[in-house]
Amino acid sequence: MLTFVRTWSRTKVRGEERVGFLGGFRDFLRAQSRNFKVFLARDVITTLFGNMAGSYASIYMYALGASAVEIGALSSTLSLVRTLLSIPGGILTDRVKRIKGLYLLGRLAQLPINLVKAFAQTFNVYFFSRIWETVAFRVTMPTANIINIASLRNEDRVKGLVLRRTIISAVGLVAPLIAAYAITYFGGLDDPDAFRPLFLIQFVVSLVVFGVLAMGLEEPEFERSAPEANVFKATFGILRQVPGLKMLLLLSVVRTFFINIRMPYIQLYAVEIKNADAFILGFQGTISTAVTLFFSAPIGELADKVGRRRLAYASQVVMVACLLAAVLTPPEHPEWLLLYSFLASLGGAMDIGWWAFEQEYVPLSIRGRWSGLSTMVTALVGVPAPYIGGLIWEYNPDLLWWLSIVFYLFLAIPLRMMVPDRKEAVAEDRALST
Repeated sequence: MLTFVRTWSRTKVRGEERVGFLGGFRDFLRAQSRNFKVFLARDVITTLFGNMAGSYASIYMYALGASAVEIGALSSTLSLVRTLLSIPGGILTDRVKRIKGLYLLGRLAQLPINLVKAFAQTFNVYFFSRIWETVAFRVTMPTANIINIASLRNEDRVKGLVLRRTIISAVGLVAPLIAAYAITYFGGLDDPDAFRPLFLIQFVVSLVVFGVLAMGLEEPEFERSAPEANVFKATFGILRQVPGLKMLLLLSVVRTFFINIRMPYIQLYAVEIKNADAFILGFQGTISTAVTLFFSAPIGELADKVGRRRLAYASQVVMVACLLAAVLTPPEHPEWLLLYSFLASLGGAMDIGWWAFEQEYVPLSIRGRWSGLSTMVTALVGVPAPYIGGLIWEYNPDLLWWLSIVFYLFLAIPLRMMVPDRKEAVAEDRALST
């Protein structure tokens, strides 16, 4: 934590200089909005016990009898559902007057999902639960983004993201190991019953989180644009309002394809190809959390010094190294996958600058429509990608990783460099937030 202390040793909050970690931490947190603190509490609780089975999704499906192609077909179906709901969801988000109420409605719809997963006896039931989850998420995701972005001033954004990541990582160090121990105790990775207690825990936690959100959140305030009668004109018109969104959308499409051909098979690859057990997967989660904990603050400081975009380019090089570590791990030494987790988390931490850049790029007044449009386009790409990934898996699982390496080497950085700056929009958003 010494690095974190040094990073926060001198911060300026609302023009006032504060020295020392404890004072800077306390004053920064105190100066933030109520919604920032409520979402921080939500993330802390969820990190501890609310996503214990998240790292084992594909393994659980496999234990329920699903094949690799069926796992890919589920991801393709979920992308199709996101496509169908994207534009209506975006329009609804931009037009609804009570963002908080719409967000809580989506959270309420999500509550029974973990119960269904816990008692699923077949892959078909689990399949249904994931569709239900995706429908509810189409309500909560854009509304949560608006509440989240509006909770931080632009000048506090990187520090706020770093603070949130650091606190969440600190409380989440042990959660993956608890999950690994529980799965091993209840029967191991091959027994679907071993995963059921984790889903029941997640259900209880979701009830607690819903109570925190319902009692704590405030309605976000931001300037709204006048609604247009033509739904498609209202949605696609934002590309003219902010021309750089076209390149940002292209980047999202390409990135989504190369990620989605591999994403459903990451845990399955570790277990079936590299011979990892539950504790290897658990330590992977712990290492990822530790990297976020100890590196987020210095990397956030570095982003402000060298530039958010420059650091984001470097993060893509680290992602290449992480993928190489995974594909070159010998099956007789699955513990080498821990290096993959370390590098993947380091690359993700270095990408915090790009995340902040994207949040500031899109005005809040069109955030709902942007979410709908980007989700629709990327989800369309996501429909065939997992199924293609399943076919590639049947031929040679390593190819999924090599294709991702090609993306990060030859496409990711050039596409990011082609997204133009939008300083005038950032200035406008700052004016609205003050």
